Amino acid sequence: MPTNKEVIDLFPAPKFRKYQRNTLIKINEAFNSGVKVVLLEAPTGFGKSMVNTTFCLAYKPSFYVTPQLNLIDQMVNDPYLKGLLTPIKGRQNYRCVYDPYSTVDVGVCQRVRNFDCPKTEKCPYWIAKIKALNSPVALMSFSYFILEDYSANPMYKFGNRNMLVLDEAHDLDMQLLKHISLTVSPWNIPYSVYAQIEHRIRDFESLDDVKGFMRVLTDILKARYTTYEQMTLSGVELTVEDVKQRNKIEDFIRIAENFFLTNERVEWVWQVGWTTYRGKKHKTLTLMPVFARYFEPEMVWSRANYFIISSATILDPYIFVYENGMDRVFKNDEILYIRVPSTFPPENRPIVDATEGVGKLTNDVRDENLPKAVKVLEKILDLEEGNNVAVHCRSYEMMQKILELIDDKYKPRLIHHKSENRKEAYERWKNSKGKVFLCVAFEEGYDWVGDICRAQVLFKVPYLDTQDRRVARRLELKLWKWYYTEAIRESIQAYGRAVRSEDDYATFYVIDGSFPRLLRQTRRILPKWFRDALPPEWRRLTEV
Repeated sequence: MPTNKEVIDLFPAPKFRKYQRNTLIKINEAFNSGVKVVLLEAPTGFGKSMVNTTFCLAYKPSFYVTPQLNLIDQMVNDPYLKGLLTPIKGRQNYRCVYDPYSTVDVGVCQRVRNFDCPKTEKCPYWIAKIKALNSPVALMSFSYFILEDYSANPMYKFGNRNMLVLDEAHDLDMQLLKHISLTVSPWNIPYSVYAQIEHRIRDFESLDDVKGFMRVLTDILKARYTTYEQMTLSGVELTVEDVKQRNKIEDFIRIAENFFLTNERVEWVWQVGWTTYRGKKHKTLTLMPVFARYFEPEMVWSRANYFIISSATILDPYIFVYENGMDRVFKNDEILYIRVPSTFPPENRPIVDATEGVGKLTNDVRDENLPKAVKVLEKILDLEEGNNVAVHCRSYEMMQKILELIDDKYKPRLIHHKSENRKEAYERWKNSKGKVFLCVAFEEGYDWVGDICRAQVLFKVPYLDTQDRRVARRLELKLWKWYYTEAIRESIQAYGRAVRSEDDYATFYVIDGSFPRLLRQTRRILPKWFRDALPPEWRRLTEV
């Protein structure tokens, strides 16, 4: 085990920010005394990546895992981290050497059986993979970390390492759910197969009915997969589209088999919905476990000896430990929770009460209160004229309502997006001056430093959708504390996008009248640095 001095000497930055040195010592002493998992809650500006990297170097070989590819790029380009972490991304992020118009996941080696490709010498994906395998610190996304283990060749698996750092891991259970939940839709399986079974999709009455439907579907998909295999065996070169469809089938069957294996001991729920594909509406069926905690011991906690889980919003360590199945693997004294204060002056990041006269924006009173909320938004835009503003709308439906209700004079300032043009709209706003970005699901993973964003608006409190069967089932089980924790966590994540250094500044306006009640419900878990930025009347609500 490394000494405190050995750990401190590995710190990659030329000097320590406040609290970093003490935190390094505290974590290392914990590991040396028998702790296996450190939950590190630290706000923006603390420098989590520097601390995390230090322990990756001290406890190598290690994984550094983050949820988003843009965070990997930020770290690779950080001048203090260059050369310390070796990134690896999914095959779709690399170009095929033999067909530059294709990415490696659909490259020539995927289309032609036994294609003679010197992959470790020329293929950019395999060059990156071999480098990462041989590196003391491998940097990857959470998706890659989970899915890479399904690689067919054990020679090219990462397997287990000594240290696993999970950065921005406040929603770790939700990240895992993406890889164990199933959606039957024209986006997730070949459309020709979907067209055969769409008429069978309905609100099934029992799990046995669901399993019967899924067995029929997986049999059809397995037959289609066999067809692709026979084509390559007979010397036929698959098209790029063929490989995309084959990959969809492979992913779907893998997750479906997991469902068949676990549904007797783990509770699953199902839900019928709708999606638009090629301009037409189609039914969907989603299957998901009520709890991810039963899957994480094998998929996450078996992959290393020591763990650092870092985020600005772990908030409630007891809920986090339970939701992620850590209590199934570790003893209480093997888990340490560390909460670090903020060094950013509260006056540079004020939270402003803009709820007066608006009321709640819950479904039962939304139509009545939305026009009032939009009028308040207009007043905020008047105050922030000339500044870039981000408005967190919560849903595309809410965004559309704002666009319909807002006065025409504000519309030239607005930039909004759909699911298919998120990146383009974001880049346009990011490089603009005095524009207003109406956005959905931009609460996490974005760095809006300086003039990129001088004001944010929490238009709607981000409560989870109670029409979602998984959410509804958990509320039947009286897990209201989890429900409120998720809403305040996402609110605080949004709050943290705009102020990124001690001299940066931005205002955070809250319009939804539900917010004061949420503060009362979560007052025991609010970080002090967040509470300090609240207006006095709201701060009093959070007194314990």
